[in-house]
Amino acid sequence: RAEAPPMPTGDGGGGKPPAPPPAPREAAVRTKAIAALGLVCVSTTVGVLYKVSQATSGGFKYSTTSAIAIAEITKFVMSTSFHVGDPSRASDLQGKLGAAWASARAQLSRRAVLHIWLLAFLYTLNNQLSFYTYMLADPGTIFLFKAGSTMIVAGTQVLCIGKHFSVDQWKAMFLQGVGMVIVQYNPCKSSARYQPVAYGLMAFSTCLTALCAVRNEYLVKNYQIGLNVQNAVLYSGGAWMNLFAFFCLPNPNSSQAAIGFLEGYDNPLAIGVVLSNAMIGLAITAVYKYADAVTKCIASDITAVLLCIISSMFFELTPSVTMWCGVIVVCFAVHLYTGASASPPQPTAPPSAVKASASAAEESASPASGKD
Repeated sequence: RAEAPPMPTGDGGGGKPPAPPPAPREAAVRTKAIAALGLVCVSTTVGVLYKVSQATSGGFKYSTTSAIAIAEITKFVMSTSFHVGDPSRASDLQGKLGAAWASARAQLSRRAVLHIWLLAFLYTLNNQLSFYTYMLADPGTIFLFKAGSTMIVAGTQVLCIGKHFSVDQWKAMFLQGVGMVIVQYNPCKSSARYQPVAYGLMAFSTCLTALCAVRNEYLVKNYQIGLNVQNAVLYSGGAWMNLFAFFCLPNPNSSQAAIGFLEGYDNPLAIGVVLSNAMIGLAITAVYKYADAVTKCIASDITAVLLCIISSMFFELTPSVTMWCGVIVVCFAVHLYTGASASPPQPTAPPSAVKASASAAEESASPASGKD
């Protein structure tokens, strides 16, 4: 009777079993960690650069509108390159350009462009407001305020789009607000650490961030536009709006009334502001693409704590046991909110919508409120 042939071992006949491939779970955790680390580094860099690039006499040594305009042009070039370089299109350059242009025209309408440019206007306003706020408060306070002011964002979404939140989420948001009061209250002076105008501007900036989230959700639900196409239109709008502001509007953020468009960029700090603003969008998109909202939450908490430490060492934030207890309360409340389930459950968005919304939601992740 013929014997069955031996089973192949897959190692070339050596008899040893092949080495097991890396566990998918370990690879996924490693990818999430890298994405979160990138976001922490970029966000922390943005917060520090916004503070240290100011002139000692007040204001910035460069035009903040020109800085954001250059960053927007850089992001526009990157988004356009990603759209043109889509591997699903023709291989030759001329064919790729034609196919990319035809694809963009098919996805866009005049109404869609106007809606995206309205979003760009909100980003432009919020970015310049953030520059001014950094002249009044330290980066740790500003970033922690944004992390702890979820109730403002939630209230705006309830009023504008009727979004529902569970009781546990409202409790977590209230706890965030209590934590911010603990951080900002100075028991020695029985007063807040900064003037009321600083907190008013931070609250207004948070409202603008919430409006941006509402506009993003509207775009995702009502228009089928690719991520790179939407970003290209958004960044082009941000570029021309900041250029218009530079040439036609006074800038209260500048240390001098007549600063040239490229004046001040011999300072590496000013160049760093431009580069960090150009990279923040890529960092947050990577977090949403390769990780999730919980990872972004953890990265935001780490950034807030790091900026509070840096602000207490180099800027005007005076550390105390009360302050650090408040920081812990805010971070803990953020995680309670993330883990709480929404009520009622919202239908799952299609993958393309989630991807577009994730990229557009980056404004709430940086001290400058994001993409622009």
